[in-house]
Amino acid sequence: MPRSTVEVGRAVPEDVDLLLTLVRQARDPDQQPSREDSAAYRSRMRSALSRPDVSVYLARCGGDPVGVVVLRLGETVPLTGQEAVHVDQLYVDPRWRRRGVARQLLAVAANAAEHFGAGDIVCSTPPGARDAQRFLARLGFTPLAVQRVVPLATLRRRLAGEGVGRRRTGAELVLARRRREAAQRPVTAAAG
Repeated sequence: MPRSTVEVGRAVPEDVDLLLTLVRQARDPDQQPSREDSAAYRSRMRSALSRPDVSVYLARCGGDPVGVVVLRLGETVPLTGQEAVHVDQLYVDPRWRRRGVARQLLAVAANAAEHFGAGDIVCSTPPGARDAQRFLARLGFTPLAVQRVVPLATLRRRLAGEGVGRRRTGAELVLARRRREAAQRPVTAAAG
């Protein structure tokens, strides 16, 4: 069976509808359209496409979107001065996986890194995306850092001490017990 031709090109503001299709698929393929279809969201996406530090590339087959990569130029880690191309989002429609689409999109990232003289490519992936993690590891990507996210309101509450004296959840109790047990375990020298 011959492979269908996938073409990768830079997204332009007129591609917002195609991008919205992929964004919805990436979040939840069964989800009904919601705020993604709002005029404000479309406007924000169009302005992101025109930012000089962001490049979005679409993979298409017969005009249909099958994948997207969002690239951003920046330092590998702030304050180091070492330039890197950041792959902020890499998504391929599940029906198009294992056909080389992600490789084509990452080749665009490699070309961008060469163009800008960046020494590294940094790729962000969701923590539960095991297939994506394995795919990137096979290509030579190694862990750099773990990023955590918190809603601003939650952080403000916690910083203000709200919840002090509250009852711990079951998971918090298990973690506290494991930490105590680990701290009490005797340290043994490995036989060599």
